[in-house]
Amino acid sequence: MRAFIASAAIVGALASASMVSAQEPSAGEPPWKRTAYDAMGPLKVLRESGGPACTIFRPSTIPDRAPIVLWGNGTGQMPDTYGPILKTLASNGFVVAAANTFNAGSGADMLGCLDWLAVQNAEAGGPYSGKLDFTRVGATGHSQGGGGALMAGRDPRVKTTAPIMPATQSPRYAGMRFDEHGPILLLSGGADNVAGPVTQQKPVFDSASQPVFWATLSGAGHLVPMHAGGVFPGIVTAWFRFQLMGDRKAAEMFVGDTCGYCVAADWTVKRKGDL
Repeated sequence: MRAFIASAAIVGALASASMVSAQEPSAGEPPWKRTAYDAMGPLKVLRESGGPACTIFRPSTIPDRAPIVLWGNGTGQMPDTYGPILKTLASNGFVVAAANTFNAGSGADMLGCLDWLAVQNAEAGGPYSGKLDFTRVGATGHSQGGGGALMAGRDPRVKTTAPIMPATQSPRYAGMRFDEHGPILLLSGGADNVAGPVTQQKPVFDSASQPVFWATLSGAGHLVPMHAGGVFPGIVTAWFRFQLMGDRKAAEMFVGDTCGYCVAADWTVKRKGDL
């Protein structure tokens, strides 16, 4: 009950503030339809160091009992490559902890950032002191980092995951079930020839023991989540608002036969289990 009340307070504060303009599309992107969740939220974002191993994107003033999102980079990338996704989440009230690693696939570095936040939350007098809600933690990431998000999702502290084009066909994933501790938003690109939906994401959908909302973006290649981010910032933000904040409007984007992403022309959706 305590977490639900905190979620309602954060959602109410966000709803009362105006949304600023949506992220600008990159040159040559398909004209994907954007939703309100593709816009930056109302909160001012601060980017700061999370020790040597993490980069933090957070509201400049952290709301009470703020939810946490862990981020994993694609191979050879660092957090600033994914600025629009991480800033959109932070502007909506999430504290985002991104691992400073080129190789996030084990999930260990992402969970290390969660440990770092736990230390900061316990220290008196700092900006994080007593502010974070460790019952509401999500994990997301791109490519190898998407696989890392799934690996981090096996930790019971992580309640939901949103892997973006996860690359799952490597020895570390051989034969494993993706035993997450909560629902999965599985994101694919219809034109991804690096981590294709059938070879890389379908095994996650088939083996997952939790509900899965699998959404494939038409015409999206593997690099779309990088830099401008396409419309991936919006769907990831809507998912975590639904799962970690209890946002009923965001839930409507995923729940029911006529959910927002179910009927969107740019997305093809397949589901299993009840969200």
